[in-house]
Amino acid sequence: MSRTFRKDFSDTRSLSRNPSGTGSQPFASPEPSPLRRLFRSPKARALGLGVATAVASGLFGMLPDSMQGGSGPGPQQMTLTPGTGLGPGSTTLPNPLAFTRAGGSQAETETASAAEADPAIQWEAYELQKGETLSQLGERVGLGARTSWALARASQDVFPVRRMRSGRTIRVHYNDQGDPEEIRYGIDSGRYLAWRRQEGGGYEAVIEKYPRTERIRTAHAEIETSLFGAGARAGLPEGITMELARIYGWDIDFAHDLRQGDWFRVLYKEYYRDGEKVGNGPILAAEFVTRGESHKAIRFTDAAGNSDYYTPDGRSVRKAFLRNPMKVTRITSRFTRSRDHPVLNKRRAHKGVDYGAPTGTPIRATGDGRVVFRGRKGGYGNVVMLRHAGRYTTVYAHMSRFGKFRKGQRIKQGQTVGYVGQSGLATGPHLHYEFRVNGNHRNPLTVKLPEAEPLPDEHRTAFNRQRHHLTAWLEAVGGEGTRVAATE
Repeated sequence: MSRTFRKDFSDTRSLSRNPSGTGSQPFASPEPSPLRRLFRSPKARALGLGVATAVASGLFGMLPDSMQGGSGPGPQQMTLTPGTGLGPGSTTLPNPLAFTRAGGSQAETETASAAEADPAIQWEAYELQKGETLSQLGERVGLGARTSWALARASQDVFPVRRMRSGRTIRVHYNDQGDPEEIRYGIDSGRYLAWRRQEGGGYEAVIEKYPRTERIRTAHAEIETSLFGAGARAGLPEGITMELARIYGWDIDFAHDLRQGDWFRVLYKEYYRDGEKVGNGPILAAEFVTRGESHKAIRFTDAAGNSDYYTPDGRSVRKAFLRNPMKVTRITSRFTRSRDHPVLNKRRAHKGVDYGAPTGTPIRATGDGRVVFRGRKGGYGNVVMLRHAGRYTTVYAHMSRFGKFRKGQRIKQGQTVGYVGQSGLATGPHLHYEFRVNGNHRNPLTVKLPEAEPLPDEHRTAFNRQRHHLTAWLEAVGGEGTRVAATE
């Protein structure tokens, strides 16, 4: 584990540009005084800290007992047992994978903690000013042009210094001789660029991740109007709600299948650094109940680092086809053997589903396939036909324009095939979507979709162990009869 920064950055320099306006170069810092060079030494700083501690201890010992305070309570723990259930406002869960650790507490399941920081390492922090280069900052804070040049050369293939942004902080650790031993630049909330002095001279540059903690959070809610409305009421981050919709996008058409009273529960990660949230992690497990049917998804990552979602019995949640070719739609005409055609004014079969949407709305391929037709075709207007795995064909008609591909090219699931329009025989902007099996038309809303490859046998043992832990925690979260709740 790499060394971490101190939480106390009170020594951050407030360095400004030349206030006289005579030139673009900032003031160069004066040569450090002997006293400043002395206190760059960790030994000198430790001595100063020891003296201060001794004086403070002596003064504190002279206070009355009533002012010193009595002995406080010892460390407290709270254990949550799977199956006990969690009500609204329940607390953060420990990492469910910690079941394999005897007596593991939440702190032990964190990937890193502030306690791992080396308190003996002192850092000086400088802010990169607007329009300032690394060499200008180096001259300003006393690093020198030679060191700045060496840093730029070391990181040119890792993170070019021209990508450094104003407002970011550069932290420097000096050795006993007052020379920069290590320098760090914060790239974003999760990564930093580190330059480390080498024994033979020069610097090595690497990008590393900040130590962070992982917390497991849960949310569960009942659908009243929409998935996003329920997610917002449960305090679910929008990105997690979108991920939930993506996971179940093969089985549930969220624009049309949801009913009032459907409900979900979800277990996901959050990332923290120095006690502050820096982002969301993946969904670990989820259950969605719609129309009385339960859909469970368990995240599994194999030894090669490949992650996907599976049902508890190891079937892939992902299907060969998406149920809906657009993210936001309304159905204007369903699959039927007979209907009044709005343009021809005669009864005829409608062998697809019409999705109404504004002109220009992106249309996505519902499955991987090859483009067998791209062009204009009678009443279809601008139409794209994709062939999938031999037996299956999908049709996307009445488009205003096409996606960026050619006939014969392979298309990936979710890739844009075109945009909503009203070309051909159409009274308004919409998509006419067909699903064919061996050339025969099937109802896109009800046809049984082929499944993707199941979990390989060699991963079954590891998956079953992880599934047991995750489903135990998931089933302890909310459930039927719980309207809205989320962990803190």
